[in-house]
Amino acid sequence: MMKLEGWKDAWIIFKKDVCSDRFYLIWNVLFMLYFGGMFSTMLYSVVKFDDAFRPLADCLMLVFIPMIGFYFSRRSFSYLKEDSYTQMLWYYHTLPIPVRTIMKSRYIQLVVAILFNGILFFGAIVFIFWLGGLETSLSPIQYISFALTWIGYALFINGLYIYMEFLNRGRIYFWLSCVLMLSMVVVSVVINLFHGNLLKYTIDISARYALLSPLMWGSLLIGALGAYWMGIQTMRKLNKRDLI
Repeated sequence: MMKLEGWKDAWIIFKKDVCSDRFYLIWNVLFMLYFGGMFSTMLYSVVKFDDAFRPLADCLMLVFIPMIGFYFSRRSFSYLKEDSYTQMLWYYHTLPIPVRTIMKSRYIQLVVAILFNGILFFGAIVFIFWLGGLETSLSPIQYISFALTWIGYALFINGLYIYMEFLNRGRIYFWLSCVLMLSMVVVSVVINLFHGNLLKYTIDISARYALLSPLMWGSLLIGALGAYWMGIQTMRKLNKRDLI
C-alpha cells in the first residue's frame, strides 16, 4: 500500500509540473517534429545512397535520440543560471516529500516523455517519407523494431542524465552533459574509423528480424535495467546530498 501511495504522489507531482509548463510543451512538439523531419532526409540518404552521410547520421542519433526522454520546461531552461534542479529538490525536501517519491516522479516523466516524443519524432520521419513518396526497405513492423532499438538506448543514456541532474549543481551538470555528448561523438568517429555504421546496422537487423530482433530486445533490456540501476544509485546518494 505504501508503494502504491508513493506512485500516486509521484503522479501528482508529475501532473503539476506538466500543467505549469504547458507553454514550453509547444516548443517541445515543434522541436521534435523539426528534428524528425530533418533526420528523415538523413535516414533516406543512409539507406538509398552512398556512405557520405553515415558518420554524421550516427553522431546525430547518438547525441540527439536521448533528448526524447526530456520535455522542455522552465526548469530545464534555467538550470544553468538558477540551479533550478537543486532548488526543486530542496523545495520538495522541505514539504517533506520522500526521495523515493521524487525519483518515481522523475521516472514517470521519463517514460511519458519517451512515449510522447518518440511518437512525434519517429512519426514525423514516417510522415515525411510518405509525403515525399520516398521508399525505404522497412515495413511498418520493421520500422517499429528500429524505433524501439533506439528507444532502449535513450532509456540507458537518460539514466545517466538523471544521475547527473539530481546529484550536481547546475554548472557541473552542464559540463558533465557536454562531456557525455562529446563521448558520443567520439564513439561515432571510432565506429566510422573501423568502417562501421550504427544506423545502417540497426536498420539491417530490424529489416531481418522485425519484432524478433535480438538487438531490439537487448537494447530495451539493457536500457531498462541501466535506467533502473542508475535510479537506485541516484536515490542512495541523493539521501546524503547537501542541498543548501
